[in-house]
Amino acid sequence: WVVLQVPARPLLEKDTVTLRCRGWWNNSVTQVQFYRGDEEVSRSPSGTELSLSPLQLHHSGDYHCRGQVYSGGSWVQHHSVPVNVTVHEIPIPWVSVWAQPPRGQLAPGDRVMLSCAVAAGTGPLSFTWHWGDSGTPLGTSPHLELRHIGDNDSGHYHCRVSNGDSVEESVPLNVTVLVRVANATITPGPLSHQVHVGDPVTLRCSVQVGSAPVTFTWLHNGKEVARGPVLELGDIAVGHSGTYQCVATNQLGQDGHRVLRALSPELALEVTPGSPWVT
Repeated sequence: WVVLQVPARPLLEKDTVTLRCRGWWNNSVTQVQFYRGDEEVSRSPSGTELSLSPLQLHHSGDYHCRGQVYSGGSWVQHHSVPVNVTVHEIPIPWVSVWAQPPRGQLAPGDRVMLSCAVAAGTGPLSFTWHWGDSGTPLGTSPHLELRHIGDNDSGHYHCRVSNGDSVEESVPLNVTVLVRVANATITPGPLSHQVHVGDPVTLRCSVQVGSAPVTFTWLHNGKEVARGPVLELGDIAVGHSGTYQCVATNQLGQDGHRVLRALSPELALEVTPGSPWVT
């Protein structure tokens, strides 16, 4: 005889929803009472609606209504079948992460703070930080501090946020720990074979470790003479005598505010006038 109507859509916090107590075949209903469980929440002698605004999580529950329905020449009290009303937390639309200081590349020993924020959503919110595909959380707060980072800390970090009803994940943030250039060497050095005066000589510079891009500068007797990993001396002559070194360089960040260098050992060439050999 009596039906409680509830909108057939997901109900979110801060929404407005109206419950209606209706009589079968639109029979008139009076003295309407609304209940959540066994607790009366509203009573209206002539009204048939209950407005819940703004919706809160505590509004969830099983609702039913009672009312007087005119039937068979008299007013008879009837009650509706309970209908479940579930109020959901507002979904999290997106999650963002950023680093402070805002550098894409870091040097070993640096400190960086990662922060996580949501555009909207209701709480309580829970945060977890993850590295790569690892399922083990690195932290459970909106901020993650990385202290004295090393080479093994490079990788993609992301933040996962949950409000109980929904879970959203940020786009991964790439953290790159720069490997300093080290152990620059010149080959051949010393020359692996005898060279005649007038022969072409090529020197090559390399580093054992170092994050790209690595640049090379050649010094002859302390003065810059060329750039690049290869130095072509051409036909050896007396003027090529002296010491050679290469300087390997890489830098931190695109702004290049921190330049790291590695200097190779000296390579000495001696071209003696009148001698057919280079030592």
